[in-house]
Amino acid sequence: MTSLTGVGRRGGLGAAALLLAAASLALAGCKTTGKEMAEEESTWNNPFAPKTFEEAKAMLPPLPQEANLIPFSVSGTGTLSFAVDSKSISVGKDNVVRYTVVTTSQSGARNVTFEGMRCDAFERKLYATLPPGAAEWVPNSSDYGETWHRMQTGVRNAYAATLAIDFFCEGRTVAGKPADMVRELQSRAPSKR
Repeated sequence: MTSLTGVGRRGGLGAAALLLAAASLALAGCKTTGKEMAEEESTWNNPFAPKTFEEAKAMLPPLPQEANLIPFSVSGTGTLSFAVDSKSISVGKDNVVRYTVVTTSQSGARNVTFEGMRCDAFERKLYATLPPGAAEWVPNSSDYGETWHRMQTGVRNAYAATLAIDFFCEGRTVAGKPADMVRELQSRAPSKR
């Protein structure tokens, strides 16, 4: 009788040693023939290898229309109100959720931005703004706008993090199709005062 700990009746290594040797050969790059597998022949994907992100070109959406704005709550202490243009929400092949946000102050001043969000990295990027009275988007040309930035939670008026956590992302993945996101926003929209 051979035990799985590798010590048999006769003190030999037995079946466990054979299994260990086979596993070692497999982990050593399949060098059973004395040749390493060519890189292109390998079908093993390392789940720990760094993944490169390739961003798709962002297309500017039509200007937001009042009828398409869906309000959402960010915090009970802020004085700003927020809304997403339901027609602007998209998910690219790069898994970036793109959307237009309208931020309004108590005095009625508005800030309109077109942004992108990466659920996998919890980052956002500003693509363009719509200055007051403008008839078209102004692409963001600053160095800040060229890079992705970590979204902040626990700060006042953290609307991007709220959109990510509550509507656009499920953990580190995109929360479905744009229509699903619109339905969720509509179902949780605060009542208009």
